[in-house]
Amino acid sequence: MFFHMVKKEILMIWRRPRELVVLLLMPFILITILGSALGAIMDGGEDSSSLQAKLLVLLKDDSVKAQQEKIAEIKASSLSLEEKQLKIATVSSIDPVAAFINELQENKELKKIVTVTITDKKAKKGEYSGILTIPSGFTEQFYHKLLDGKKMTAAWSFKEEDSTSLSAAVLKDILESYQQELSYAKTAADLNIDFSQESQGNEPIFGSMESITKKKEVDAFAYYAIGMCAMFVFYISSTVAGFAFQQKEDYMYQRILLANVSPYTFFLGIFVSAFLLSFIQLHLLFGLSAVIYGVVFSSFIQYFLVTILLNILAASFAVFAAALAFRTDSRSVPTLFTNLLIPILAFIGGSYFDLSAMGGFMEKLGEYSPVGATITAYIKVYQGYNILDITGQIEAILLFSGALLLGAFALLIRKRGAIV
Repeated sequence: MFFHMVKKEILMIWRRPRELVVLLLMPFILITILGSALGAIMDGGEDSSSLQAKLLVLLKDDSVKAQQEKIAEIKASSLSLEEKQLKIATVSSIDPVAAFINELQENKELKKIVTVTITDKKAKKGEYSGILTIPSGFTEQFYHKLLDGKKMTAAWSFKEEDSTSLSAAVLKDILESYQQELSYAKTAADLNIDFSQESQGNEPIFGSMESITKKKEVDAFAYYAIGMCAMFVFYISSTVAGFAFQQKEDYMYQRILLANVSPYTFFLGIFVSAFLLSFIQLHLLFGLSAVIYGVVFSSFIQYFLVTILLNILAASFAVFAAALAFRTDSRSVPTLFTNLLIPILAFIGGSYFDLSAMGGFMEKLGEYSPVGATITAYIKVYQGYNILDITGQIEAILLFSGALLLGAFALLIRKRGAIV
């Protein structure tokens, strides 16, 4: 009998091709429109593929000479053999200037967006996105501060041509990232860590820009594929709830009860049918997005887990909407959910635009709302985060699902334990 309840719910939608087309194809149309129209805005107003920052490095320092002189100074000192070996290994492992330039010239991702010119002569104004000046004596002072704690007076200076341009922002991020790397080097030296054991081959260990290119970039098509799927899955829920109440209006529900079918079986059929329909909808939409727009998740297992949890949330939402409609005996409840509640949830959750850019309360509210938790989980999976990084969103989705089911049960229960 339970199988027939589920079959009945699915057939009711199948026999309404208009609703079926809207639920399955409208999200993909919106993904196409929003991804194409808002892609440039989400990428900061410039096409990242055509971005080319030009950096001029005014190199006035001889880092190789400074390194050799520091090693000779250590060898001639009165330190113990063990201390000399440790400090020589540290100096040999770190050449801040060479490491930075090598990273810019050898990193494949950075080479796509940054063109580096190294010279000791000034350039004409307007030829470069930014000019980095490395003064004479910098490396020597760096080693003195690193090993002896002496104060530095020489420092890199950066001047951008246009402070509002994306190219200047990219160069600033690169320099700030590298500055953090040098700070880590100083901390490690203070802790007497042997850098020679940390380096690989002859490559300097500081100069890696992994923080810039580590995670997969979320482009407009990927974001709106996730955002539209997280929103439209709830339209499946409200549609199933609406068909469930229609059965009460048509006295089908009463006939089902007269056939000695438990009301729990009826509402369980709503839950399972909403689960299956949302499951089909999500896989169809993400499948089309993967084939046409290249939206491919980094881990299928984690993607599948988040999808199953979203299906459970959508099914719980359908049962709650149906229970509320049955309790109030009002057909307007599913319509209210469709026209008002779901758009509000989608707005708060970030289906229309990324709320993380606003920061503060709105960011936190969006991240842990039903739609927002789903979008955040999907984005993290898309970028390659592990399962531990989405536990907060998983807990939020399960919490909302449980609350909806408990709310539905409370709405259905009448006096003496009977349900409507």
